Amino acid sequence: MATKAKTESASKSTSAPSPAVPSQLVLDFTKAVKLVEAGKFPEAASALQALAEAAQAAGDWSMKRRAQVYLALADSKNHPAKAVAADPVTEIQACLNRGETEEALKLSEKAIKAHPTMGSLHYLRAVAFAQDENTEASAESLKKAVELDADFVYQWHMEPDFNPIRKSPLFAFTEGR
Repeated sequence: MATKAKTESASKSTSAPSPAVPSQLVLDFTKAVKLVEAGKFPEAASALQALAEAAQAAGDWSMKRRAQVYLALADSKNHPAKAVAADPVTEIQACLNRGETEEALKLSEKAIKAHPTMGSLHYLRAVAFAQDENTEASAESLKKAVELDADFVYQWHMEPDFNPIRKSPLFAFTEGR
């Protein structure tokens, strides 16, 4: 006769594992992130710097890296990069590209007063006058640009803004170059 072994049922009174208590680094990180989200960047930067140092001392490289990422964000908000003013050539070119001829002429006049020997400024003024179909002023500015840098003749041949006025005898000085 075979006997059956009786199995005991598992005790129903086993408790669920308690959630892990967050470490002090995690708590500090949470507080620092809340400071960043609240826009309190100087306080956040101080807290994140202290957290990065504590994480390094504890050997928690992951936490240190997370603190450094948020610290970089807080620092960028504390000390935003200053806008760099565009150089006059770039500003004038942008105006010409947008078709803002009057603004390009104003900027070129101002820039030429400051840098009268910069051929590119005279050339851009010639382009602006060409967009305005002011043939005489365009030819005069182009002549000055070419005197300063003969290579502007090649640019003149390629520039479509000169097409409406290109055949004027005022541009005869560009032939044969």
